[in-house]
Amino acid sequence: MAKPPNQPNFRILSPNAAKNLAQKKKPVPGGTGQGQNQTLSAQSTPEPNIQGPKLTPKRPFSAFFSNLRQRYAALPRPVQRTCRGLRILAPLVPISLFFSEHVMQVMWVRGPSMTPYLNEDYHENHTKSDMVLVSMMPSRVWPWERTRRLERGMVVTFRSPANSSHIAIKRVVGLPGDRVMTRKPCLKESQIVPFNHVWLEGDASDPERTLDSNTYGPVSISLLTGRVFAILGPRMRWLNWADWEDGKLDNGTSEGKNYRQATRDRVMKEAVNMENQSLD
Repeated sequence: MAKPPNQPNFRILSPNAAKNLAQKKKPVPGGTGQGQNQTLSAQSTPEPNIQGPKLTPKRPFSAFFSNLRQRYAALPRPVQRTCRGLRILAPLVPISLFFSEHVMQVMWVRGPSMTPYLNEDYHENHTKSDMVLVSMMPSRVWPWERTRRLERGMVVTFRSPANSSHIAIKRVVGLPGDRVMTRKPCLKESQIVPFNHVWLEGDASDPERTLDSNTYGPVSISLLTGRVFAILGPRMRWLNWADWEDGKLDNGTSEGKNYRQATRDRVMKEAVNMENQSLD
């Protein structure tokens, strides 16, 4: 059958095809052409917005601390205050231990071995003890003191050779190379202080009231633990080793050759040439 002339052609399209055809034929402002129609079509097509699950960093101890906070909140008020106090005091314990072992230490002098320089009233009250301040720092600490050398007359603390658990306090009488005239109960009339040792004695006039180098011999410098430089009580005063050599008392008065002159006369200084030791 022949098609009648001048009759328009019609084509039936699906809804989706009609929509796509309309978008292709939509004019673009600022230009024309097939390439621009394709660009508009590509831009007008919405991209799918896909969002995955959000990942949060996992804290390994979060559950533990959360449980700990809950348990702490359930404690009574007095227990919570005690825990806060312990939290503040906890770091102070190692600091105080380090300070007392390596910087300064407070000690009490007991017994008559250092009378009358220490424990002045021991003959009246045997229970009274002086409180002294001991420097335990190594040498070359202070800028004005290049080295803390051992000198005759210094009052030092040391581990007793007779009992290593006991800390004793005595005065340095002889240095390495000195010849010391001993006293009872030492069996030798004289003793040369060997290298790396010192001769220590108490200030008591009666040799039976002090246990010192006349009993256990020269003391190794490695056993020395500190140097006494101040007395805190009952009468506060500073100690100066030069006062012992000059015959002066700690209060600044001079008694000539009476103050421990007998002890100094028993020491022949540098009888043997040896290196002077430092308290390191």
